[in-house]
Amino acid sequence: MSATIDHPSFRVIDDFLEEDAWTEVWSHFQFLELLPVTRSRGAWKLDDGVPLGGHELCTDDRSAEPRHDPGRPQRYPSQTPIDRVIHALLTRPELYEGLVADTWDRLSARPYVYPHGTGLSWHVDDHELYAGAFIYYAHPHWNAHWGGELLIGELGELGDPDPEADAEPELPIMAYRFETEPYSERLLDMGCGSFVMPKPNRLVLLAGAPHMIAPVSPAAGHNVRASVSGFFLERVS
Repeated sequence: MSATIDHPSFRVIDDFLEEDAWTEVWSHFQFLELLPVTRSRGAWKLDDGVPLGGHELCTDDRSAEPRHDPGRPQRYPSQTPIDRVIHALLTRPELYEGLVADTWDRLSARPYVYPHGTGLSWHVDDHELYAGAFIYYAHPHWNAHWGGELLIGELGELGDPDPEADAEPELPIMAYRFETEPYSERLLDMGCGSFVMPKPNRLVLLAGAPHMIAPVSPAAGHNVRASVSGFFLERVS
């Protein structure tokens, strides 16, 4: 297990879990209680379809109000296969060293299922809450024509800066739900970025750049983009 791609904004590690652990995680998805993710909070927009989410886990119970799970996070270890993902992250700090800030002291994780027609709009993770993020792809098979790519914007890396120009404002966490033009214009100014295929048994680590999940294509049929996603949570003062 080593970094397949090492970029200033993200890192990709293939073959993240041993095959038996990966199989356990994927099998667990067959029986999870999955609820529609809310589109009244968070980055999901009305045209992102209806992704599904399981219950959130946290390595500490100090989170008074979880931001993604409608119920209070469950405490790790949960005695479920999702623990396998968290354990692998906690015991392999070299995987995110130099990418994720060392200001975190807890991990959260939540399983997600994206059927065809679902995605996640452009947004930036809240840097006051999160030192970084991760995505682990648990599905056993994927076809490049099925979509679901993670798109990552290259904020502030285009061209030579003009020393006499005003500094670009930091991109907000997310666009307004209905009036998205200002957010779109800022992303268009950036103009380019990277994408990561949802390759099975792949871990992606994010350092805070704007990102989105491309919609899963109807070509996926009954196949789903199944992931365990979470955050490196900043220390609570």
